[in-house]
Amino acid sequence: MQSVQTVQATVPKTTRSDLGSDSSHSLSLSQVMHQFGSFVALKDINLDIRPGEFVSLLGPSGCGKTTLLRIISGFLTPTAGSVLIDGMSVKGLSPSQRGTGIVFQNYALFPHMSVWDNVAYGLRAAGNRSRSQIANRVGEMLNMVQLNPLAKRVPSELSGGQQQRVALARALAVEPRIMLLDEPFSALDKSLRLDMQIEIRRILSEQDITAIMVTHDQEEAMSMSDRIAVLSSGTIHQFDTPTNLYDQPATNFVSSFVGTCNHLPAEVLGRAEGGYQLSVPGGELMITSDRPLSRREKITLAVRPENLQVQSQRDRTPPVTVTGTVTMCLPLGSLLTYDVRLTDDCHVKITQTRAMGTQALKSGDLVHLALVDPQACVVFPA
Repeated sequence: MQSVQTVQATVPKTTRSDLGSDSSHSLSLSQVMHQFGSFVALKDINLDIRPGEFVSLLGPSGCGKTTLLRIISGFLTPTAGSVLIDGMSVKGLSPSQRGTGIVFQNYALFPHMSVWDNVAYGLRAAGNRSRSQIANRVGEMLNMVQLNPLAKRVPSELSGGQQQRVALARALAVEPRIMLLDEPFSALDKSLRLDMQIEIRRILSEQDITAIMVTHDQEEAMSMSDRIAVLSSGTIHQFDTPTNLYDQPATNFVSSFVGTCNHLPAEVLGRAEGGYQLSVPGGELMITSDRPLSRREKITLAVRPENLQVQSQRDRTPPVTVTGTVTMCLPLGSLLTYDVRLTDDCHVKITQTRAMGTQALKSGDLVHLALVDPQACVVFPA
């Protein structure tokens, strides 16, 4: 799991004017905890987010990610802990004083205002720009999100994707130090969602803005983020890159929540060929492990579906294969996903690339499975 820097308690309080004017800013959270009555919503949250980084807070409903976003934005004061922008405490500062821009889940556009006026709202409220400066800034933002031709329309005359771009332009217009996105794609159709993910990631990268996004959608987080903090029950299980989260999950929960994963009960039979031979439902497998394993130790073996391969009878290398029966085939475009029964109470999923002319396995077929590589798995305690 990623280590975090410990921040001293005697951090000087700051105002927005102290935070600097560069477009890219760092964000740190140290020992943040929050309670609603007796319920502990967040416990010992430590994050160190680099300038210009896009970070997702990923987890199931009720895990604390929205509470954490509200604390970062200034809408909620934590029970304990520190929030720092560029190394300086923002305790007591309002969202506008912190310089955070927010895109809400429902966009929160003013229905009676035009697109132009919605984007201008924050600039007018700040009261530190002339009318001509506001007009120029609004024009820049509308050009950036390609909505200048729609400047006179009201939100009800826009599509969901257009409304989202208005919300993004309004948030960016005030030149935020940190951009916060709260489930920004949940109201969009799947076909539009990917286009908007690409568009928002492009704009934030070009502007070099540090961004934090709350989402429960793992694909969304994996495709957009530089790093992801995976939360459950108010704690961070792992803060890492998408690749490391997928290939090297730190906990059983991360392996289950990020992507699809098979979890096999296993017993260590002993060392063999530089690794370990395991007894698993349906047979035996050969693995390598970074941590030492003991003979007869009970473990849980986490294996991604694409890391199990079907071996033909000719290529089969007993005894390091497991035998099972195909119960279902799910063709998913370029992929074929199979459900394979190893025992009555143990099934696994395997994924194979579907090539032209490939004969798919059928329900009832007997198959022999092996790991694509002895390292293609993760070991957890039983």
